[in-house]
Amino acid sequence: SHGNWYEIGWGDKGFYQAQEVTTGLTLQAMFWSTGAVMHVVSVPTDPERYFSESDIFSVEITDNQLNSLVAFIADSFNRAEQGEVIRLKRGIYGNSEFYDGVGRYSMFNTCNNWTAKGLKSAGMDISTTFKMTSGSVMDYLKTHQTEYRKSDLVPKICVTQ
Repeated sequence: SHGNWYEIGWGDKGFYQAQEVTTGLTLQAMFWSTGAVMHVVSVPTDPERYFSESDIFSVEITDNQLNSLVAFIADSFNRAEQGEVIRLKRGIYGNSEFYDGVGRYSMFNTCNNWTAKGLKSAGMDISTTFKMTSGSVMDYLKTHQTEYRKSDLVPKICVTQ
């Protein structure tokens, strides 16, 4: 089923899809990544309710910023010759799916860097260099929250920790 919200993540191909996380997988992701995957799940309800146990921050953006963010996310998927995204396997939970992703995960190119790059693509003045943790991304958003909360009439994205 398709909702109005999607949770989208980018990460190491081996680590993100693993049934059980091990020290070996963690080291491989940090230093010898075999590639990246995208994880996508349709969120059936309001993100604040769906992720009630998570730290969630809503960011209001313009239509142009949303279009830039959507283009950034679309460019994060590897595609087959005909242009379709490449589905790999069922995702972690719910109706989620894994897709082949662009790039390589590393100690200096993490999922949090990817999130910061996405926010930057939407026009936010966020440094992508030292965004190694979800906390560093959330701290940026909280520090700049007055810049990104305008009205209920503009598109919103939610960032979870």
